[in-house]
Amino acid sequence: MKNKGIWILAVLLAALAVAPGISCGDDDDDVTPDDGGRDDAADTGESSGEQCPPAPNPDVPEMRLRTLTILTPDAMRNAVLQQLIANSMNNEDFIWLIRFTGKGTGTMTLRTGSGQKVAGRTCTYSYLPAPYAPGEMQMTETGLEFALSGDPIPQLDVPMWSEGTAYPDPPLLVLPLRNLDIGGTFSSDYLYIGSYDEVAEEWTEAGTLSGAVTAADAQATIIEDLGMTMCGLLSGSTGAPSNPADDCNGGPPGWNPSSWPRPPDTTVGGEPAYSMTATFAASAVHIQD
Repeated sequence: MKNKGIWILAVLLAALAVAPGISCGDDDDDVTPDDGGRDDAADTGESSGEQCPPAPNPDVPEMRLRTLTILTPDAMRNAVLQQLIANSMNNEDFIWLIRFTGKGTGTMTLRTGSGQKVAGRTCTYSYLPAPYAPGEMQMTETGLEFALSGDPIPQLDVPMWSEGTAYPDPPLLVLPLRNLDIGGTFSSDYLYIGSYDEVAEEWTEAGTLSGAVTAADAQATIIEDLGMTMCGLLSGSTGAPSNPADDCNGGPPGWNPSSWPRPPDTTVGGEPAYSMTATFAASAVHIQD
């Protein structure tokens, strides 16, 4: 375990040395897009005739997450993992979409999941099919605020790809979320959840996300950049350097989660799991069915 810890530290230091914009300690550096939070029509090289960003106050708000800041568990605040998420979102290797129907009725349906760009159309995306298909939840609507009113989404697998690859290539990493709950506040024009300061080039996040990651799902999720499984990262139970297979006692059935340095703090369907919370910002796009 000690050797693997040294190896992980070396990976982190190497990544910090080459990855721009990583914030350490109280540094204020941010990884933010320079497009004012909007998807640029020039990205496609073609004109579809669609307005980008969409017109204010749409009947059906449709958005793409622009930031995702993981708050808990503490291990997922890892600088390299957060940088990976930020870069992947900026490069559109990690596309997470949200659509709201029923706006103005007091009860909305939120549909969310991974997406892909639609070729030849301005700032237009579509949801991915199974195994990354979107999920839905019912929301209460109070003014500009929205919150869960029914059951959370039981399971949502959210993939991200490495630069230069995209669906249907194998993803670089999949966030295996369980019991997903999303809430937040729209901007007055319904074009943002949160806001973007074009002068400071900084996002203000006004969306919240909570859920869980089961230890079994985490053990099946390898984080190549760290040379470990997500379970090893969350639990602190790691084995030989660069050998993810022996993290978390090698996985079930032989593992003993209660013995890990950071044991799971909740359960999902009787399985040991880690609670997860995050904040996010999103901006308006078009979502094509």
